[in-house]
Amino acid sequence: MPGLAGVHAELLGAFRPVVQATDPLDVEVLASDVLGSWWKRLPPGEDPDAVFGEGAIGYAAQAGTREAMALLRALAVLGVTPAQRDAASRAAAALADAGVADPPWAATIGRVEIGACWRLADVFGDQASLLSVFGYGSHEHGLVALVDFNHLGGWVKDLFVTPEPARVLRELRKTARSEPDAVLDQVDPAEARRLLEDGLAATDATWEPEVSDELRQFRALALARCRAMPELDRPAQPVPEIDHAGRDAIVTEFLASRHAAGLPDEAARYGARLLVDFGADYDAGKPLRVSPAKIAGFLLDWVPAKVILDDADRDALPGVVTAWARWAGERTGLDPAAVAQLVDVALACGEDFHEAYDQGADASPIRQFLHGLDTGGDLTDAQDALDRRMFAMPYFGTRIGEEDHPRLDPGDPDERRLLIEGEHPEYHGALTDPAFDGEIDGVNPRLHIAIHEVVANQLWEDDPAEAWRAAKRLRDAGVDRHDILHQLGGVVTEHLHGALTNRQAVDPAAYRQALDAVRPPSSRRRAKSAVAPVRDAVYQVKVTLHGAKPPIWRRLRLPASTTLAQLHQVIQVAFGWEDAHLHAFEVGGRRYSRPDFELWDEAADEDKARLRDLAARPGTRLRYTYDFGDSWEHDVRVEDILPSDGLPHAVCLTGRRAGPPEDCGGVWGYAELCDILADPDHPDHAERVDWLGHPYDPAAFDKDAVNASLARIRLG
Repeated sequence: MPGLAGVHAELLGAFRPVVQATDPLDVEVLASDVLGSWWKRLPPGEDPDAVFGEGAIGYAAQAGTREAMALLRALAVLGVTPAQRDAASRAAAALADAGVADPPWAATIGRVEIGACWRLADVFGDQASLLSVFGYGSHEHGLVALVDFNHLGGWVKDLFVTPEPARVLRELRKTARSEPDAVLDQVDPAEARRLLEDGLAATDATWEPEVSDELRQFRALALARCRAMPELDRPAQPVPEIDHAGRDAIVTEFLASRHAAGLPDEAARYGARLLVDFGADYDAGKPLRVSPAKIAGFLLDWVPAKVILDDADRDALPGVVTAWARWAGERTGLDPAAVAQLVDVALACGEDFHEAYDQGADASPIRQFLHGLDTGGDLTDAQDALDRRMFAMPYFGTRIGEEDHPRLDPGDPDERRLLIEGEHPEYHGALTDPAFDGEIDGVNPRLHIAIHEVVANQLWEDDPAEAWRAAKRLRDAGVDRHDILHQLGGVVTEHLHGALTNRQAVDPAAYRQALDAVRPPSSRRRAKSAVAPVRDAVYQVKVTLHGAKPPIWRRLRLPASTTLAQLHQVIQVAFGWEDAHLHAFEVGGRRYSRPDFELWDEAADEDKARLRDLAARPGTRLRYTYDFGDSWEHDVRVEDILPSDGLPHAVCLTGRRAGPPEDCGGVWGYAELCDILADPDHPDHAERVDWLGHPYDPAAFDKDAVNASLARIRLG
């Protein structure tokens, strides 16, 4: 990073005044402010906690001055990563051995006494103000955080430190007395720690969160205070999974209530199921929680952006939401005044719903998928048609060679052809070279694209209908989309190739019959694979980056004796990760990781777990998570177990698209990054390009480069 040495010199200068300070809180505020000034303000790929903090530590260690010692002692407590705190502590100890004097506060900084913790929350569960009191002797201070529970299960959107916690507590009590929907209670410090840590982690995981300057300033101090507080003696409860039967049961209970009387039957059932799905999937598994913010978010944001409604459902939905507000409010024990407030919000949002739906629908790319379809009939048919077209062409933009196409219409056949070409970056050079008349990896690029185009067009138009029925059979069996297209393309090649190349006659009946005969891989073949000699076998696995749109995946072969620790190295190389963050596996409900990470008490040692012991047959799935801030989750599926090939290393058979840059905000941040990079007119385009520091093509995948690196990792 250019000019970083100058920044570090200025940083040491900033710590010069606190060399003789006596109040450790003043030092903590300074250090937290310095660290916070870099939080989420560098380009996403630059990790300020590592690049800035660790660089400053090395600079201070070499400087060897008293202000350098002050900086190191502060970062040993305020550093936001364990590696940063350990490095600062070691560097400070080395300076002490060299005779550099400690500042007066060095022995007390961070050693706070834990006081009472208070939570002022609304009865609906929308948000809470959390006051945690700490003290250095008789000098108390308070940490105040505002937690919003309508995003990622609860995220911290504001944060500050007060030197007058008693005054803040008086204000909280006054609010609780004057506001009928506010409740003030005292919480255990361990519970307060969980709320703060989880909330700050959710804020970190949010792409460009709208937060106050105070949150930036006091974030590192808040994390340090969390580490000073006791931990809960029970594990955090996972988000409950509610299956289809459970969701249907809630809908049935609502429809049987007096509140649903008079609602149109089918519209009420569909609207209630939308409400249940929204709560189960977007509100941390709480379908019955009902609140003003949740109602507004559902009617004015989520439905207009995500859901297609026919006229009857659209007209009925505001009334369904109002009835649901009454029923769910009473069902969850809210008092009548709170329920009345919910109804008022539902009625007000219902008045704005139609306008919000129209605006959301007009702005939604989904309209491109609906063009030419009859959406006035059965909603199930319309949704199936939307599903079919989104399967055929799930993208709106692509890059071909050096040319970006950020906004394409998948409903236009010519633009659909460009999107198909964009899915095959390995062919771009050949497709643009008129003189190319060969094959790539045994495939004729132009013929391959033509076959893919035929399949996509047939799926888009649902002609013949047997193509979509075959695709759904394969998809329901867990076959990857690209593999499904290849399998359908094989039928096209067999039955239509002559028509494409020599204008030969086509037998439509035989073609439809062949499509109807398409089935997932037979159980006989899988059974044979499952009994392959396991100890000397080769595992073929597909690793898919969970939630990435378009899909990012790698197909790998590796020895059955590969440990999870080695699989971690393989995945790092295959996706281009930098191994700069923590990671863990989950297999069959059990977690595996490195013991020195100390992630969970029950986590097993990944270095002692081998594929052959964890995955006895094809179809076994593993979950690999890398970087718990960005939460890059990888689905690992064992596709086949084959006889040994004698190779002591992994081989990448194929893959799709480049791995995301590190620290870009998870799958949502990466999607936004790709949109910005593809749009030269975007106000953040130049900044993102500068951050990357090198050309980045999201569609690129270099199998040869991956295999060259994998060959250096010995497995087994």
